[in-house]
Amino acid sequence: MALSEHEQRLLDEMERGFYRSEADVMQTKPGVRRRVNYRSLVLGVIVVLVGVGVLIGGVAAQQLWLGLIGFAAMLGGVMLMLSRATEEPIEDAPVGGGSAGTGGAPKESFSERMERRWDERMGGER
Repeated sequence: MALSEHEQRLLDEMERGFYRSEADVMQTKPGVRRRVNYRSLVLGVIVVLVGVGVLIGGVAAQQLWLGLIGFAAMLGGVMLMLSRATEEPIEDAPVGGGSAGTGGAPKESFSERMERRWDERMGGER
């Protein structure tokens, strides 16, 4: 079923808004992938658990300063978990940020890409 002209304009506007907001969330460097640094992740979890223990100990001992230290340790552990990620280049990424194999062809829209993927998936099952 085809979309009306008004619905097509709305869909295009939604796609443009999605791509603008996606730039805030996703990485913008082509050919670079962020990997989780498991050492800092595990260290951050340990620091958070120690912070929880110190916070509970501060509450049990009715020592405000000890509870604040525990809270600061928890906050530091969370920051440690979230802040450390390494970047590594992707070997098969196209140079210059262009799409692979298309040369100067126009970029396909989000809906066209999803439709193409759907057709590829369903083509093997029929």
